[in-house]
Amino acid sequence: MKSILKIPMKPIANLKEELKKMMPQSIALGHDNDVFVLLREEQIPLIGGSFPATVTEKSYRYQVIHLKDGQKKVLDLPEEKWNYHYIQPIDNGHILLVGARSYYHDAQNIEENARVYNENGQFIRSFCLGDGIEHVYVTKNQEIWTGYFDEGVFGNYGWKEPIGSSGLVGWDASGGKMDSLEEDKEYYIFECLALNDVPNEGIWFFFSVESMIGLRKEGLTKYYSTEDMSFTAFAVKGETIVAYRGRWEQYAFFELQREGNEYKTVRKLELMKPNGKPLEPKLVNNRENKLLFLDGNELYMYELES
Repeated sequence: MKSILKIPMKPIANLKEELKKMMPQSIALGHDNDVFVLLREEQIPLIGGSFPATVTEKSYRYQVIHLKDGQKKVLDLPEEKWNYHYIQPIDNGHILLVGARSYYHDAQNIEENARVYNENGQFIRSFCLGDGIEHVYVTKNQEIWTGYFDEGVFGNYGWKEPIGSSGLVGWDASGGKMDSLEEDKEYYIFECLALNDVPNEGIWFFFSVESMIGLRKEGLTKYYSTEDMSFTAFAVKGETIVAYRGRWEQYAFFELQREGNEYKTVRKLELMKPNGKPLEPKLVNNRENKLLFLDGNELYMYELES
């Protein structure tokens, strides 16, 4: 049994008023210790009770909350027909909203499920990032990286040759494809569960089945094993990783240390709220050495130190 380290946490913000009328959809850490929260007024029904719609006949209201330096800005998007799942900062002041699904009707009609808005809610541009997106991550140098789940790898929603067939794809800020794992035959990635980056190091990713961490830089990938564990978000600094496993209501945090080509679990962490109860976040995001959580109405941030 690994040792357990309890870490006291304090909320960095409370969204009680915003969540009275809106539902949290996605959270994101910015590049300057700022935070983005994507809210939606109501749940969008699944098609046939199983599949998310890409575009809806009915308009839905979204809000983007931007928290920076103790200030809170609210961007209202009152009539949206795209089904958004992810938010990321882009263009040093704009917001990227992405739907997890995109339908391929034919070569002349491919749904552009990534849409960029300015801080006043004006639409700037759109492009397609493919179907079956599990994670979206925009780096400080404005690269967009997308990790895909199985339907995005094998194809659905009309995609016979899916964009996400390699499991991980890199794009420029305008949606031009610049990198993927298509030529990397060492592992077959059909479910990319987590993404992160460290400036000048490359894009970090975690994929299931093999339980491996990849580090992609300049078209080359290094791989590290993780003792057969699984996680959906992680902070990284030096040779240390703090990983969050949050599937199927199993909330757990682990500290991992690199030894050669393997990350070994050092201990379990318990992030404790002021009321003495452990964090049970419903939404999680990461950037570099930080993890962001939404637990109930409260936002928490954990920072991995050296």
